[in-house]
Amino acid sequence: MVPHWFKAVRLEWEHRRRRQRIDRYFSCTWQSPFGLARARVSSLSPTGCYVEDRFLAAKRDEEIPELTIELPDGPVILRGFVIDAMPGVGFAVRFTRVDEEARACLSAVVHQHLAVTSAD
Repeated sequence: MVPHWFKAVRLEWEHRRRRQRIDRYFSCTWQSPFGLARARVSSLSPTGCYVEDRFLAAKRDEEIPELTIELPDGPVILRGFVIDAMPGVGFAVRFTRVDEEARACLSAVVHQHLAVTSAD
Protein backbone atom coordinates (compact mmCIF):
# COMPACT_ATOMS: atom_id res chain seq x y z
CA MET A 1 0.00 0.00 0.00
CA VAL A 2 1.31 3.46 -0.96
CA PRO A 3 1.38 6.01 1.88
CA HIS A 4 -1.01 8.94 1.55
CA TRP A 5 1.81 11.53 1.69
CA PHE A 6 3.56 9.82 -1.23
CA LYS A 7 0.49 10.25 -3.43
CA ALA A 8 0.34 13.95 -2.56
CA VAL A 9 4.02 14.43 -3.41
CA ARG A 10 3.59 12.57 -6.69
CA LEU A 11 0.56 14.66 -7.66
CA GLU A 12 2.43 17.89 -6.87
CA TRP A 13 5.40 16.73 -8.97
CA GLU A 14 3.12 15.87 -11.90
CA HIS A 15 1.41 19.26 -11.63
CA ARG A 16 4.77 21.07 -11.67
CA ARG A 17 5.95 19.02 -14.62
CA ARG A 18 2.90 20.07 -16.65
CA ARG A 19 3.48 23.74 -15.98
CA GLN A 20 5.19 25.51 -18.80
CA ARG A 21 8.45 26.92 -17.49
CA ILE A 22 11.75 27.48 -19.24
CA ASP A 23 15.25 27.81 -17.85
CA ARG A 24 16.86 30.60 -19.85
CA TYR A 25 18.50 33.90 -18.99
CA PHE A 26 16.82 37.22 -19.73
CA SER A 27 18.04 40.64 -18.62
CA CYS A 28 15.63 42.46 -16.37
CA THR A 29 15.17 45.49 -14.15
CA TRP A 30 12.97 45.65 -11.10
CA GLN A 31 11.79 48.37 -8.77
CA SER A 32 13.41 47.70 -5.41
CA PRO A 33 12.87 49.74 -2.22
CA PHE A 34 16.18 51.45 -3.08
CA GLY A 35 15.38 52.27 -6.71
CA LEU A 36 15.72 50.54 -10.05
CA ALA A 37 17.87 47.39 -9.88
CA ARG A 38 19.41 45.40 -12.75
CA ALA A 39 19.31 41.62 -12.53
CA ARG A 40 18.52 38.60 -14.66
CA VAL A 41 15.65 36.14 -14.93
CA SER A 42 16.79 32.52 -14.96
CA SER A 43 13.44 30.73 -15.07
CA LEU A 44 10.30 32.02 -16.80
CA SER A 45 6.68 30.97 -17.20
CA PRO A 46 3.52 32.84 -18.19
CA THR A 47 2.64 33.10 -14.49
CA GLY A 48 5.95 33.93 -12.84
CA CYS A 49 9.73 33.93 -12.88
CA TYR A 50 12.88 33.60 -10.80
CA VAL A 51 15.00 36.74 -10.56
CA GLU A 52 18.68 36.26 -9.76
CA ASP A 53 20.02 39.21 -7.81
CA ARG A 54 23.02 38.71 -5.53
CA PHE A 55 22.99 42.22 -4.10
CA LEU A 56 19.37 43.16 -3.41
CA ALA A 57 16.99 40.63 -1.97
CA ALA A 58 13.27 41.11 -2.04
CA LYS A 59 11.39 39.72 0.91
CA ARG A 60 8.66 37.09 0.83
CA ASP A 61 5.21 38.65 0.19
CA GLU A 62 6.81 41.91 -0.96
CA GLU A 63 5.15 43.55 -3.92
CA ILE A 64 7.29 44.16 -7.00
CA PRO A 65 5.54 47.17 -8.56
CA GLU A 66 7.53 46.99 -11.79
CA LEU A 67 9.55 44.19 -13.35
CA THR A 68 10.74 44.69 -16.92
CA ILE A 69 11.97 41.57 -18.68
CA GLU A 70 13.89 41.93 -21.94
CA LEU A 71 12.36 39.26 -24.19
CA PRO A 72 13.59 38.54 -27.75
CA ASP A 73 10.63 40.45 -29.25
CA GLY A 74 10.99 43.40 -26.88
CA PRO A 75 10.50 44.28 -23.23
CA VAL A 76 7.47 43.25 -21.22
CA ILE A 77 6.54 45.18 -18.07
CA LEU A 78 4.96 43.18 -15.25
CA ARG A 79 4.15 43.38 -11.57
CA GLY A 80 3.89 40.70 -8.96
CA PHE A 81 4.52 39.39 -5.45
CA VAL A 82 7.57 37.60 -4.11
CA ILE A 83 6.56 34.04 -3.21
CA ASP A 84 10.01 32.85 -2.14
CA ALA A 85 13.34 34.56 -1.51
CA MET A 86 16.90 33.51 -0.81
CA PRO A 87 19.25 36.34 0.23
CA GLY A 88 22.36 36.49 -1.93
CA VAL A 89 20.74 34.37 -4.65
CA GLY A 90 17.40 35.77 -5.79
CA PHE A 91 13.64 35.51 -5.48
CA ALA A 92 10.60 33.95 -7.13
CA VAL A 93 7.83 36.23 -8.39
CA ARG A 94 4.21 35.35 -9.14
CA PHE A 95 2.86 37.83 -11.68
CA THR A 96 -0.34 39.75 -10.94
CA ARG A 97 -2.64 41.73 -13.20
CA VAL A 98 -1.03 40.49 -16.41
CA ASP A 99 -2.70 42.04 -19.45
CA GLU A 100 -3.47 39.95 -22.53
CA GLU A 101 -0.59 41.36 -24.58
CA ALA A 102 1.99 40.58 -21.88
CA ARG A 103 0.54 37.10 -21.32
CA ALA A 104 0.68 36.43 -25.06
CA CYS A 105 4.34 37.55 -25.20
CA LEU A 106 5.30 35.36 -22.24
CA SER A 107 3.43 32.34 -23.61
CA ALA A 108 5.00 32.78 -27.06
CA VAL A 109 8.54 32.87 -25.65
CA VAL A 110 7.90 29.81 -23.49
CA HIS A 111 6.25 27.82 -26.31
CA GLN A 112 9.01 28.75 -28.79
CA HIS A 113 11.72 27.65 -26.39
CA LEU A 114 9.91 24.41 -25.50
CA ALA A 115 9.40 23.63 -29.21
CA VAL A 116 13.10 24.16 -29.94
CA THR A 117 14.30 22.10 -26.99
CA SER A 118 11.86 19.23 -27.63
CA ALA A 119 13.02 19.05 -31.27
CA ASP A 120 16.65 18.53 -30.17
